[in-house]
Amino acid sequence: MGTATPWGISDHTEKIAKGIISHSTPSHGGYHLSPCRQEQMPAVLRVESGWYEEDCDWCLVAIGFPEYFSKDREQAIDTMRNWHPERYEHYFSVELKPSESYMKGRRKVA
Repeated sequence: MGTATPWGISDHTEKIAKGIISHSTPSHGGYHLSPCRQEQMPAVLRVESGWYEEDCDWCLVAIGFPEYFSKDREQAIDTMRNWHPERYEHYFSVELKPSESYMKGRRKVA
């Protein structure tokens, strides 16, 4: 039997490292961090629930625990810049122009 996730019951899980589990469901998925791993996450990267959605939030886990996601580092940084511009700016101590981030540009237009 699978694990209950915010996206339904998982049909596949993969242990990335102790306390970092990848979950897939028939329709979606993401990562779950144990309470200990949540504490280890930099506060600016932390999602309160401990569940990190696979499309936009996975990058936070990859940046928070780079030793387990080294081959995905550049993609994680790009995803964070586009989907979490405020977190990106705080974490990397930069200010993005609206043209440098999908979400920041979208908010500027809206």
